[in-house]
Amino acid sequence: MNTTNSMTRNFSTRNEKDLFFKILLFSSVVIVVCAVADMSRPKKQLITFTHQNFDEFSNFDQIHIPSDPQVVAKMITALNPELSKSRIDNIAMKIHQAFAHYKIEPQIVLAIIDTESKFNHELVSSTGDLSMAQVNVEVWNKEFSRLNLKLINPEKLKVDQTYSLEVMAKILSLLKTRYGKSDRRWYARYHSKTRKHKKLYMAKLDTRMKILQASL
Repeated sequence: MNTTNSMTRNFSTRNEKDLFFKILLFSSVVIVVCAVADMSRPKKQLITFTHQNFDEFSNFDQIHIPSDPQVVAKMITALNPELSKSRIDNIAMKIHQAFAHYKIEPQIVLAIIDTESKFNHELVSSTGDLSMAQVNVEVWNKEFSRLNLKLINPEKLKVDQTYSLEVMAKILSLLKTRYGKSDRRWYARYHSKTRKHKKLYMAKLDTRMKILQASL
């Protein structure tokens, strides 16, 4: 009687062990199959908002976005949905044309314009900055004169949106050429060269960068 019970217990133990190893083998096969399937699945190309060691602001400014008028118009709409479609399309086309020959990402341009003027071309600041690009003619004409560049025409700047954007493109290009390699946020110098004011300005730009990123 004892011998029979002992054989039964041993048989049961072997069955449990066999079942355990079968389950373990099956689980391993399932994990491998799932891993292979995941590797073969096409990955979506996403524009991600990340923080790296540069500073606390996002890196969305470095992502290449085509300056296609439709893309630019979509981003302007995200920043200023109250603007009419015809006005948005008109501004988008002018931005596309003005920056066509400059390697400056459109999200940088739009964030600056929205921060400076909310796309109001008639705006005149307390310091005399003009147009939607808010160009300080006195300051920049000194620099243009030093570089032997054609001086900015303030009267034309007031009435000609295309001209104002062309001037903005030239200014940003100068800043990028001069500071792009040494200053991660070179474009914040459009507002100020001082560290304190640049950081405050960057905070405003970054708020708009997040809106633009979410719109794409």
